[in-house]
Amino acid sequence: MVFVVTISSTMAQKTVTGTVTDETGAPLPGVTVFVKGTAIGSVTNIDGVYTLSVPNDAKSLMFSFIGMKTQEIALGTQSTISVKMEADVIGLEEVVAIGYGTVKKKDLTGAVSQINAEKLEKEATSNITSMLRGAMPGMNVNMSSSAKGLSGAEDMLIRGQTSLRADGTDEKKANAPLIVLDGMIYYGDLSEINPSDIETFDVLKDASSAAIYGSRAANGVVLITTKRGKKGKPIITVSANVGVSTPSNASLDLLNADQFIAWRQAGYQRKERHQIDKGPGYYNKYDNLPAGVTVDKWKEYSGSTAATDLDAVWLTRLGFSPIEVTNYKNGTTRDWTNDILQTGLQQDYNAAISGASEATNYYFSLGYTDNEGIIYNERFKVLRARINLEVKVTDWLKVGTNTQFAIRDQSQQNVDLNSYGGSWGGVNPFASYYEADGTTITFAPTGNVSASRHPHRYINYRDNFQKYNSLNSKIYATITLPYGFSITSDFITRFNWNREYWHDSSKDFEWAAIGGQAKRDNTTINEWQMNNMLKWNKEFGDHSFDFTFVQTAEKYQYWWDRIQRRRFLPSDVLGYHRMEAASEDVELRSNDEVSTGNSLLGRLNYVYKGKYLVTGSLRRDGYSAFGQSNPYANFGAVALGWTVSEENFFSTELLDLLKLRVSYGTNGNRGIGIYDALSNLSTGKYVLTNNTSGAEYYVSQLYSSRMENKELKWERTSAYNYGLDFSTLNGRLRGNIDGYYMITKDLIMPRQLPMLQVMQVYSTILAR
Repeated sequence: MVFVVTISSTMAQKTVTGTVTDETGAPLPGVTVFVKGTAIGSVTNIDGVYTLSVPNDAKSLMFSFIGMKTQEIALGTQSTISVKMEADVIGLEEVVAIGYGTVKKKDLTGAVSQINAEKLEKEATSNITSMLRGAMPGMNVNMSSSAKGLSGAEDMLIRGQTSLRADGTDEKKANAPLIVLDGMIYYGDLSEINPSDIETFDVLKDASSAAIYGSRAANGVVLITTKRGKKGKPIITVSANVGVSTPSNASLDLLNADQFIAWRQAGYQRKERHQIDKGPGYYNKYDNLPAGVTVDKWKEYSGSTAATDLDAVWLTRLGFSPIEVTNYKNGTTRDWTNDILQTGLQQDYNAAISGASEATNYYFSLGYTDNEGIIYNERFKVLRARINLEVKVTDWLKVGTNTQFAIRDQSQQNVDLNSYGGSWGGVNPFASYYEADGTTITFAPTGNVSASRHPHRYINYRDNFQKYNSLNSKIYATITLPYGFSITSDFITRFNWNREYWHDSSKDFEWAAIGGQAKRDNTTINEWQMNNMLKWNKEFGDHSFDFTFVQTAEKYQYWWDRIQRRRFLPSDVLGYHRMEAASEDVELRSNDEVSTGNSLLGRLNYVYKGKYLVTGSLRRDGYSAFGQSNPYANFGAVALGWTVSEENFFSTELLDLLKLRVSYGTNGNRGIGIYDALSNLSTGKYVLTNNTSGAEYYVSQLYSSRMENKELKWERTSAYNYGLDFSTLNGRLRGNIDGYYMITKDLIMPRQLPMLQVMQVYSTILAR
């Protein structure tokens, strides 16, 4: 739902007419004609003629049509303006990102798909994964109904899975594509990237196009390019999107009181819970017994001959608790839908300033998102800022930065959907929302303390604080040298400061027994990358060369501390703000991790006569997580292309472009734990019995829980790709067809050893 307010005034106008034709002089119907900077417009008729009333102060008209170049014509004092449209070959000349550089689409040899984010602005989404969902063949993006939306690359798949893991979460991570943001390999949360800042998505699907990223490219690569300024006057852009998020069909059709009883009765009758045969009509209500069964006989089934409360006898057989029996007798029922689901308000506001001159290119943006989900009380807030700045210092030196800062707030506590069967498992139409006082929420709404908790328990008794701060920045410099050479060096850094605190109040019945409890998690991530790139781009007659050589180095550091305590004295009113007031430790833990990597890579794009295309790449990677015997690995690819439509014998006017492509390459997967190749020591306690006295006591132990594997190395995915690109009707209709075959070898898989062994787990390589 979007609110738009339009303010207009009456002004002097004039009428402009004309005819629009194509390059051959044939009239073009359906051409859009509008006054630049306004919503005033018209469309040409079947004869290519248009008539438009324009304000006297209008400066120019814009003419646009699919497959044709958009034209801007100055108005002046003219009342008749006719235009000849020219075919737009942007489909062939547009530039796509291929990793550490760009290439014209007509010279592309790999399977690369591009999405122009401007075409997706109608999505009005605050999450980039929503923009990618269903946007291109071969790419799958999961769905999410949460206020935050999807936040990780593991929720995306390019051309299906290439790896296997024993754990589902590990498998998703191992199959996640690589995300590259403005040349930065990006491991941050995707919700920190503002969709309004994005110019294009380029998705590298085949091994050849992705091979430039070697050890991390087995699952494809998503290149995200953010916006830059355009020459001319500064442009100020402001947008606001307001909408709602609702559960499917407004609400779920939950069981009412009678339906719930029928469901419970059917469950018992089918012996889903009781496996002992009962007498006929045992679970029936006393007024609906089978023929030949009296009420007295029915009561005898459970030894309730003297009972006078027949409702209590019947409902107890159906597993009703005293609370549920009381509510049934009083006719008290509750539809819990509105206590667990809601209609969420979605808000997204963005502002940007951009521009460019001969010496400076800039883009500054600020965005704020405040989304409520369909789960009751669920909320996600994020503030995002970006600076893209490039300065041409001299004719041979450019410097710049791409910097992104985000603050995520996920503190708001929503209903409990996990413990004790979740919200739905913990309530039913006869469950009670309040205790007898009418103000305190019930501890166990169904009366079953082992399988029921109030869905608003955490909302009422947990103080939650979750703030995530991140800074991603690239600082770069490019030196232009003679003879087509250039050198670019960039330094990329990522900082994360995360705080996750919560306090469970002693006002809750269960937490009162432990005097309240609180936890503080502090996480700091510092990651840097350094890239040095040498490029050579030169043409010699019919020969065109584009050579790229890159040297990279990286380091990742992670610090995590946790303190969890309980039994606060004299009170837990300050919660996680005063951890020293607690008298009992629950958990004191810390974890520090470090990993490093480096690589050398080279790529050559060669074009002969604009129709014979060759791309070759070779990359050597090193990564500290692999075994000492295999710290490095090599990955390479080659691709060939033939633009058939450029041949002299190709004379058909039906196709503007016909290109054949074939490629082969190998890429790696380093999606493993940082220390999986090393042995691991763990601590614990076990009970020891004194042989003399028989007394039992705890003994601390130190044991190896994982074996080392010096041979651990990259998974390798080899892929063949066969492609055909075509364009017809002057570029109005274009597309591509790709077929591929992929095979993964050296799968990394944790293996469980027999319990008789001292060491139980180690990571190993499976053949295929």
